[in-house]
Amino acid sequence: MMMTKIKVYCLILIYIYRGVSMINDWPLDDLDYLIILAIGDKGNKSTKIQKIVLILSKLLNIQTDTEAYHFGGYSETVAERLNSRSRRQFFVKIDNVYKLTEQGKELYYKLLEQLRAKNREDVVKVLDTLHKMSNEKLTALTYFLYPETTEKSTIKEDVNKVIETLKEKGKKNFRVKREGNEVTIEIPLTQTK
Repeated sequence: MMMTKIKVYCLILIYIYRGVSMINDWPLDDLDYLIILAIGDKGNKSTKIQKIVLILSKLLNIQTDTEAYHFGGYSETVAERLNSRSRRQFFVKIDNVYKLTEQGKELYYKLLEQLRAKNREDVVKVLDTLHKMSNEKLTALTYFLYPETTEKSTIKEDVNKVIETLKEKGKKNFRVKREGNEVTIEIPLTQTK
């Protein structure tokens, strides 16, 4: 079974992000790129975007203002950018779902294309896996990986039950290794649920 290591290939995203600093006269930074990748080509709600950005920011060592909140990790900066007029050329909110505009999709696909050109299909697959995860499982993953974000959680007990269930299933399907602040997750490339 082929395995991939998140910590190794996520560093590639930094190089791709650094190569794209200005799109149509609007300066973008690493957090903007994480938000665009978290929204994805089909769109996502705020909570899922927050969780995907949290995972990617921690793995890429990109500073965010993520703090413990009622439903786990929350970034006020991500929330502000999601609602910022200056980002509307890249994404908009329609019926509580953030969707990429044509320019946003162009940038999203350009980032994915650059990943593939650098033989980094594994990064694309991890992003795809995060997008396909249910909110429940994605929240459980963030609670498991970043327990410091759960201090104020009002749903912690429910999420911990999900984590225990996933741990039992995960013993066969993936491995997690912690060394200090570094977390390595080995995920079979064929597993998406």
